[in-house]
Amino acid sequence: MRAVVLLLCLASPLAAELPDGNKILQQVDAIRFPDTFSMRVTLTTATVGEADKVMTMDNSHKKGFGTFLEILAPARSKGTKMLTQEGSLWMYNPKSGSTKPLRLAPKDSFQGSSFSNSDVSKTSFTEEYSAVTEGEETLETTEFGSVKAWRIRADANSPEAAYGKIVQWVRQGDLLPLKFDYYAKSGLLFRQMVLSEYKVLAGRLRATHLEMTSLEKKGTKTVLHIDSMDEKPLSDSLFNLTNLTK
Repeated sequence: MRAVVLLLCLASPLAAELPDGNKILQQVDAIRFPDTFSMRVTLTTATVGEADKVMTMDNSHKKGFGTFLEILAPARSKGTKMLTQEGSLWMYNPKSGSTKPLRLAPKDSFQGSSFSNSDVSKTSFTEEYSAVTEGEETLETTEFGSVKAWRIRADANSPEAAYGKIVQWVRQGDLLPLKFDYYAKSGLLFRQMVLSEYKVLAGRLRATHLEMTSLEKKGTKTVLHIDSMDEKPLSDSLFNLTNLTK
């Protein structure tokens, strides 16, 4: 009985030293993206034995209104638009012959890439996940070498969440996100992402090279490169479902 009490006493101060996971998650959201922005990205999917698939798209986001995305290339996908709004994700392909947008599942692959629809259309973790700090670890990175990082576990608290949980490693001090592990709601680890090539975009240091590896599709990985990002006012009307079919 005394041993149990001693362990509890020793554990309490240690637990108190760990930073609040939800506060870190809020900071990670702010570091990844501003509240309102437009950016251009290039998505390159590499699969062993196949030619690389390259896609360019514009992504605009306004906090409280949603995310509007339009594919610019390749030609077969040009003009395809997506809108995330109030927990729903919609897509319209003008070449489909339909006059109505299609509702998509957040967890499904985005255009055959290693990223999910949710990964490329949602900018905030705090809307769908609650986080705890599990501890600190040393992470080996190509950009910064050995890094002391907080290990954060973000568990889904919304049925719309694409994942059951996301484990994140963020650098101590400035809280730069370095690596994410994505788990299905069944508990299976099925995507891993490494963030790198940090540059000043829209006024602060952000990762511009996001490499996602699919553990479902062996030999496949996708790199999302942020080519440019501007923090500027956006019209509310851009985030209207009727815009998808125009």
